[in-house]
Amino acid sequence: MRSVKLALYAGLLLFYSVNYAQESENKLENLRFNGYVKFMETITFSGYIQVNPVDNLVHNRLNFSYNSSDKSTWVAQFRNRIFFGESVRSIPNYGNFVNEYNGVLPLEWLWVRSNELVFNTIVDRLYYEYANEKFQLRVGRQRINWGMNTTWNPNDLFNNYNIYDFDYEEREGGDAIRIQFFPDYLSSIDFAYKFTGNWETDVTALKYRFNKWNYDFQVLGGKFEQLIAIGTGWEGSIATFGFKGELTYFDDYTSNNNSLSASTSLDYAFLNGFYLLGTYLYNSNGTTEVNNSILTITDVPNAANLMPAAHNIMFNGSYAFSPIINASLGTLYSFGVNSFTLFPTLNIGLATNFDLDFIGQLFWQELPQEEFNNIGNGFFSRLKWSF
Repeated sequence: MRSVKLALYAGLLLFYSVNYAQESENKLENLRFNGYVKFMETITFSGYIQVNPVDNLVHNRLNFSYNSSDKSTWVAQFRNRIFFGESVRSIPNYGNFVNEYNGVLPLEWLWVRSNELVFNTIVDRLYYEYANEKFQLRVGRQRINWGMNTTWNPNDLFNNYNIYDFDYEEREGGDAIRIQFFPDYLSSIDFAYKFTGNWETDVTALKYRFNKWNYDFQVLGGKFEQLIAIGTGWEGSIATFGFKGELTYFDDYTSNNNSLSASTSLDYAFLNGFYLLGTYLYNSNGTTEVNNSILTITDVPNAANLMPAAHNIMFNGSYAFSPIINASLGTLYSFGVNSFTLFPTLNIGLATNFDLDFIGQLFWQELPQEEFNNIGNGFFSRLKWSF
């Protein structure tokens, strides 16, 4: 089955490649290129250990796109990373761990793997796109984002993300086919199929988006791994407050199990540059009792299980002190498990295309037979050059 899907995938890409290569000239001005280079140092610490491990990451992204005609585009985006520090030295098979990718196409390379340094490349975007005013086709590794809410996205069946993984702004892509129709400028019909190499973990769904009463709405349904998913989402405003939300019902067709994932948020932007956001997530699969459950920065949650706890609430406030200095403070609390996270962030624009960030993640949680306590912290300093 996997070989058949790969053959179909390759055949589609070859067909469009030959077809549009004959219709357009190879013009260098149709090529677009950008990217960035980041260096980040991470210090982790807690009351349980006396040493403070330090990790370092050089993160380079290269984005290429080529317009072979006015309606056809080819896209390739590379993620190159060099890791060195305590985690590389102390975690067995660290290179294999960071080189894993949830895709069918073999687009990951581990160039250097040692006890001192790991260097790898992952292609997280590689697709062909054909688009006109009423139709869009995209084939290949791509990001399919069906989320409408600001933080947690129960409608995002294809490529959900970890809220703690702030250093991967582009988010992970999937090997998929996506077809969109646009009946008018306020509505769309969206079909997507994400290949994983196994029917039981494949994802396919259909979504309809429309506008009514000055709100954007969407309804969707499909197969999410071994679950049937039916959901809806909205985006609009109440007075001057932004109001968003999503909910998806999941039914396991192999058993009688079902679940609900729902989130909603309110946000407000003040004229003086201050911004407030409050958002809530309900996960019927989540726990309501104190245990060892915690979402770590390396976990990849999915739409049916976005957080370990059943009830979660987050508040975030940010303020622009000047055009080049912005600060924010986020808080996350998970009820029942009694877990609390603090996210302070400071962004400084040093010069054109140069940014300096200081980011903190501080964790408190009640554990079995232990009181509510600080269980770990991370402090990140990051320098980014965009080109």
